[in-house]
Amino acid sequence: PFWLKLFFSPAPLAPPRALWCEAAMALYSAYPQSSCMPGGSCGCGCTCDGSQKQGYSAEDWDSYNVSEEGGQLYHWWADWIPTPEGQQWVSNKRWEARRVVDGMIHQWGLQTLQQGEGVIEVGGDPGFVAVELLRSGIRVTVVDPAFGASGKQDAQTREYLHCFDNTRLRFIREPFNQAFVDTYSDLLHGASALVSLYPDEATDSCLYFSAAFAKRTALIPCNECAQYFPPDEPTYEGFVKQLLGTDRGYSRMFENCPPMTRETLGNTPYCQVILLRSPPVASAKRHRS
Repeated sequence: PFWLKLFFSPAPLAPPRALWCEAAMALYSAYPQSSCMPGGSCGCGCTCDGSQKQGYSAEDWDSYNVSEEGGQLYHWWADWIPTPEGQQWVSNKRWEARRVVDGMIHQWGLQTLQQGEGVIEVGGDPGFVAVELLRSGIRVTVVDPAFGASGKQDAQTREYLHCFDNTRLRFIREPFNQAFVDTYSDLLHGASALVSLYPDEATDSCLYFSAAFAKRTALIPCNECAQYFPPDEPTYEGFVKQLLGTDRGYSRMFENCPPMTRETLGNTPYCQVILLRSPPVASAKRHRS
């Protein structure tokens, strides 16, 4: 498969992504939205779907950033990004984003991805995937309440994104949940695909709503946030198995929606697991609940 035939990148430095996962957990403690974390991995045994998750709002993230802990984390990233190590991380993340976009184009076709509303990216901060989609002539909507709140964005990415108006690039700082779907159902119906790299708390919603709308989907589950790992198999492999099992349940709820398949995103700097959904061309267009 194409996902395995990509060129090797330089040996990457390990990114301090775990710090951002810790921030999410701190925010969860400060602004609890429910008794569960997404995907049922909180240990309560819940089977609730993405439509029941509220997620954190832009206001939650902005409030966290003005706290002592949130401000320290933001400035840590903002100060680290311009360093040589930070720039190597940025380069690696650009490479990863390019490989994912190339894979999507190979899997589904450039013209297909350019149709309608283009691609929805869930959890797109700081913009690496959006940049590569735009470079390929693909319209993109970034859905992320934390966009701009992490301090991770480098100057080149920021300047490139500023070159586009809202006919090609849109930012929606809202959580990807049932309220979002109710408000932006036309966007979901018209999107050519959904992509999400390390969606963390939005993972379950990505599975559920991509199944409900029978959307082409590429998703890399977070491999460093152990709080999402299932208690009966608390490893990344266990997490991926859990997601595939959950998705099989969702896919059976909706017509013409194949389950996610696990593929290997070869020769990329970080996580090489990617989950794909490729509905048939004549897939159902209507969201059913």
